Amino acid sequence: MNRNSENSGSNRGYIVLWDRVFIAAAIFLIIIIGVISLIVFLASGDSESNNKNVEKQIIGSSFKNNSSEPEVEEDVDRTLNCTVVIDAGHGGEDGGCTDYYETRLEKDDNLAMALEVADRLEELGIDVILTRNDDTFIGLQERCDIANEANADLFISLHRNSAFDGSGVEIWVSNKEPAEDTLLAQNIMDAFAEVGVSNNRGVCYGYIGDQYSNYYVNSVTEMPSCLVEMGFITEEIDNELFDKNFYEYADAIAQAIYKSAEELNVLY
Repeated sequence: MNRNSENSGSNRGYIVLWDRVFIAAAIFLIIIIGVISLIVFLASGDSESNNKNVEKQIIGSSFKNNSSEPEVEEDVDRTLNCTVVIDAGHGGEDGGCTDYYETRLEKDDNLAMALEVADRLEELGIDVILTRNDDTFIGLQERCDIANEANADLFISLHRNSAFDGSGVEIWVSNKEPAEDTLLAQNIMDAFAEVGVSNNRGVCYGYIGDQYSNYYVNSVTEMPSCLVEMGFITEEIDNELFDKNFYEYADAIAQAIYKSAEELNVLY
């Protein structure tokens, strides 16, 4: 091969090499231009979206300012105007009834349940008044006065029962058998039964052993009321159920009260 032929081959090699460089550079430039265009497009879209959001905010604000209708606050606490009185029976020197071993006092069970029910009702948005929140003696008239003066919507008195032979849950209402009181009592009774009781003794009217009399709190309070006998403290199975299902009973009572308040239209 002569020198001229060798130089000619080398020149063609350089030409091919530069062609490839130019092509690569062109491709790279096209990619750069495409990326820049995409960024500009996206930035323009975000700006337009932000402008639209700002316009919506301005229009909405202007409508509220010019509207003759009052702004309606979010109805978060719609039940706060519903007041329920939870009455823990007995207290202080009045211990109520006891179990056969005289180690368990009714007043303590009543207070423990009243406090738990009150907490659950407050979580549901209901105002709660406790006739007592500690081991204090409160007279029957004072208990009724607390409810009446507060213009409460519902009154529930919590007790434990006692007898030589008896078991189960029963709920007492005035012997006038008022429909609203009966509804409240039946809802609570049904809620207890759903959790589980040794004996469903149902809704009772008047006073035990005397249908012509009433429990004081049912006759003097001015709102729907009932007296709940949460099982017999003299019956071991009822005490076991009370302890085992304590929190379920508390929730059942609270839910039944809330349901009754809805059905009686006392939720504001």
